[in-house]
Amino acid sequence: MLLKHQRLAWIGGFFALSLVGGCVTDLGTLDDSDPDALDDALGVGLRDPIDPFPPIPPDPFQVGDERLYVGLFYEGGYSEEILINTSTTDYFVFAVDEREPVKTRSFAEGVSRDRVEGRFSYEITLINPPAPGCGVPPGQSCWWGGGILWFEPFDLRGWTTMFVSLKSSDPSFETFEITLQWGDAIDAQGNELEVMGIFPPLDPTDYGYVNDGEWHFLEIPLQDAIDRGWVPSKARSPFIVGGAPGGQPGDVLLIDNLYFTKD
Repeated sequence: MLLKHQRLAWIGGFFALSLVGGCVTDLGTLDDSDPDALDDALGVGLRDPIDPFPPIPPDPFQVGDERLYVGLFYEGGYSEEILINTSTTDYFVFAVDEREPVKTRSFAEGVSRDRVEGRFSYEITLINPPAPGCGVPPGQSCWWGGGILWFEPFDLRGWTTMFVSLKSSDPSFETFEITLQWGDAIDAQGNELEVMGIFPPLDPTDYGYVNDGEWHFLEIPLQDAIDRGWVPSKARSPFIVGGAPGGQPGDVLLIDNLYFTKD
């Protein structure tokens, strides 16, 4: 069963913890040619050394391809980019309790050398944050979610397809959601407006994801999001992932190879 009653709590993105911006010191200019230095700077680490010979991705970038990189979950080539700058764009792990955003972050993040392309994939590990209002039995995970948020709208008209690779065999990730957001930043009077998320969200299993411990390369037509209400000319998030309560702490989902293309 997909996330329903908790949807507004994490779709809004304001009850959130920025692990790219707000919770780290200024990283300065990162040299991503040195994986060890980059990992140290970001405060993340791999359990095993990075394989210097990355796998061949399922759809390698070729010169002349139209491909959009949205700042995370991808290390390949691209023709256009929307980078995370922590000012107008950012990445968040959503918090269960807005009053305790650090203590109640909805999952732990890390990196894994098990990947589809580049040096590593992004690793989501469910945790059991101390959130009395979560409503799940002790020992189970609360709802979880996180993703890329834009504080000003970007025009994604013309981009037609999202690609992303996902992997898990843990029961908590048999079912989860992918969503996108849209909305104006302010109205005519200068008031901040609420962003909107698509409904119903996208179900990864509709696009080939299977909870079998193998990598699955999903091809998601953005028309499916448009049919659910998404307005690409006012995009406020290209990728949010989340799931319902009841998962097992320690269960892991890997994400890699996220980009957008034009037909």
